[in-house]
Order: sequence, then structure tokens, then C-alpha cells
Amino acid sequence: MSVTELAERFDVTDETIRRDLAKLANGGQLVRTHGGAVLSESAQVDAPFAVRQGANSDAKRAIAHAAAELVRPGDVVAIDASTTALELAIRLPPAPATNPITVISNGVGLIQRLADRPGLRLISTGGELDRTGACFVGSIAEATLSQFACSHALLSCRALDPRRGAGEAGPSHAAIKRLMLSISEQSHLLADSSKLQEKAVCFFAPLDRFTTVVVDDGLDEGRRGELERSTARLLIAPRPSAAPAATDPSGA
Repeated sequence: MSVTELAERFDVTDETIRRDLAKLANGGQLVRTHGGAVLSESAQVDAPFAVRQGANSDAKRAIAHAAAELVRPGDVVAIDASTTALELAIRLPPAPATNPITVISNGVGLIQRLADRPGLRLISTGGELDRTGACFVGSIAEATLSQFACSHALLSCRALDPRRGAGEAGPSHAAIKRLMLSISEQSHLLADSSKLQEKAVCFFAPLDRFTTVVVDDGLDEGRRGELERSTARLLIAPRPSAAPAATDPSGA
């Protein structure tokens, strides 16, 4: 927003707004631009990973249960750092040591949770640590991803727009997901119905770019129709009785 717009909105002088913007910029909550300011990328992430993990948990578990059935032993899968993707990762099917599932992820929590799980080969992207998102981003993470060819990309999003597609909080998160899509034969978007109410700063893929869009059954008929017209395949995951809790084969 511009200084002038803010001054008019709050009925104060331009100088008052400039002082306030300077304080917010010093705290990392925004970035000053010529004549105004924009949100910093770190301020655009709505909540820390641990907080987001508890939100809409029934829907996330249902989606994860349905999406895990898309993966088979021997697959190489790119999984992002979202809380829904973590639910999916712990539900991946068992695989023999001779034909493991290879998981490539930028998610810190995912790597930690699956570290002792048999039948999985884990590859972390490394990179710059985004502490709020509990994930790796940036050029190092992108360079690691670009070396691989994957069977599936399994991704979530900050916001879901039937017209514009899957959106993220900022460019660095969007770049990782865009790259995961580009290196994968099939791609699956995992998004609970609350994502349709959220706003994104940038969009990383239209919905017809995904092989499958997996959502929970909390959609009304209108929203469901919008998604069906925008996607190649819409998979509805029922909540919660048909989505049993994950059994971690490691015994953790």
C-alpha cells in the first residue's frame, strides 16, 4: 500500500504513516518501497508449522489417507513441507528394503518423523532454513531437487482458487513447489476445503496442471462444481471415519 492510501484510511498525516512503516520495517514485518510498503515474505506465512499442524486435522488426515494410496513401492516421490503432506508421508504404504519408496522433501518435520521408518529412502533438499515454515528453501534446495526425476509430486498449498490455481505465501515457497511439479511424471494437490477461503500472494500452478486434486468432503455443491470444471480429476476424501489414524511401521 502507498503512504497516501494509508494516511487517508487512518486519517493521519503522511509523516505519521512513514514513522510507523519504518518501525514495522525494522521489525521485519514489511519491506519499504518507493512511496509505500509491502509485506515481507516471512510476515505472509500465516502461522508457525506447529500451529498449522493442529488446524483442520480431520480433513488433512482424510486427504492424506486417500493420497497415500496413489504411491507404490519403488516410486520416487517429491513431498513438500506442508502439514497435510506430513500426514500423507506417515501413511505411505510399506515397502521392502529391496524396493523402497524414495522420498525427497524440503520439510524438516517430515525428515525427522520418517528417519527411522523402514522401507523408505529419505533425501533432504537442504538449503536455507525457513524457521516459521520448518522447511528448506532457496537456491541450494532448488539445485538438489533439479537433479531428480520423480514418479509423483505430492503438494499442498496456502490457498486454492478454482480460477487461478494453487497459491503460496511467498515466492520462495512457490518456487520449490513449481520445481517439484516440473521434475515429476504425475502431480497431486492435497488441499482441505478451508484453503478455498484463504488468500495467496503468488500462484505456482493452475489446477489443470495436477493429475489429481484431493480435497475433503467439506465442500458445498457450488465449490465442488467449480473444482470439477477446473481439474483433470477431483478426488473427494470422506471425513473422518473412513480416514483411520496412521500406523507408523517403525513403531514410533
